[in-house]
Amino acid sequence: MNNLNQELSTEFSDYQVAIKPRPDGKLLLTLHRGGELVVNRAIEREAMQSKACLHSAIRELVRDIKLEAGEVTCQGDTSQWLYRELPTFTGAPICQTVAKTLVRRRKLELCGAR
Repeated sequence: MNNLNQELSTEFSDYQVAIKPRPDGKLLLTLHRGGELVVNRAIEREAMQSKACLHSAIRELVRDIKLEAGEVTCQGDTSQWLYRELPTFTGAPICQTVAKTLVRRRKLELCGAR
């Protein structure tokens, strides 16, 4: 966890970085600036073991901070911030059967609403 603290402290040098373990095994990351809470995020502990995952999480945090500050637009060079992989809860690919039944249920709901 020391490497994680060092990496986050280096990347977010303008912020006070705090990482605390949560009861569910995740890590709670909080960023403060000037005594004001900027980000409060739960991060998977396993995801922080890899450099690539850590840099991806840092990029998401930077993007979220920029979004809230109004610094990200959908045009020009900054559109790169809008790319993000879709999350899965288990890390496994989406089951086709579940996807098909979800579509069928939504179609039935739409037909019933008419």
